Amino acid sequence: MIDKNHKNIIVRNNKHVGYIELNNPEKLNAISFSMWCSLNEALEGFYKNSSIRCIVVSGVGKKAFSAGADISEFEDNRSDVQTIESYDNASKKAMLLLQNFPKPTVACISGYCMGGGMALALSCDIRIASEESLFGIPAAKLGLAYGFSGIKRLTSIVGPSRAKYIFFTAGKFNARQAKQYGILEEVYSQKDLNQKSKELVNSIALNAPLTIKSAKLAVDTNPEDNLGVEECLKFEKECFASEDYIEGRKAFTEKRKPLFKGK
Repeated sequence: MIDKNHKNIIVRNNKHVGYIELNNPEKLNAISFSMWCSLNEALEGFYKNSSIRCIVVSGVGKKAFSAGADISEFEDNRSDVQTIESYDNASKKAMLLLQNFPKPTVACISGYCMGGGMALALSCDIRIASEESLFGIPAAKLGLAYGFSGIKRLTSIVGPSRAKYIFFTAGKFNARQAKQYGILEEVYSQKDLNQKSKELVNSIALNAPLTIKSAKLAVDTNPEDNLGVEECLKFEKECFASEDYIEGRKAFTEKRKPLFKGK
């Protein structure tokens, strides 16, 4: 099913998987203010869709996941305190929605993944890319401040020294380096990327949703956050008390694939 009610993004779902594609190929899928707003609407829609078990974020075409923010509109949409705040609120909201999404999120990257595009990819749980992909954060060449949450997100993945190197040099690095840094889980040839992406998300969607939700929450929760830890323990109990746990045990005994329902 395709939803066309969004500006410059394509939103669709196929069974248990939701897809969001950045659709601005003339500008290498650079993200405009209206696209950030549409991303928010799409993610909020997927939040309400209980059948969705995984989300894939990608860019239309092979040239770019996203070359970053659409700098051509900065004079109008990011040149004074008020417009900067509006723009930042929209982009930060989209990335927080992705980071806090209760289901797994996957960035499927082909081509350029720069600046704000890289921040969007880093907001996903898992990232895979084609061999030809290029990464970088050129903020230091533009004189703009990269968002605090984006910097901390990158730091949590690659470590402080590597994060500083990426920000200070503002240089590009390839998919092989990105995997070495821990940014990517897998790198594939361009011709295999879409198929491997489908295999990945389908394997996630077939697994027990409550178990995955519990695991994601536990990974993302600070051990010093007492309320967060309590929430994790609550989800652990829900998993063991679920119909899916019964189904998992039964399927294992009967030597068949389980059919999980998320309850």
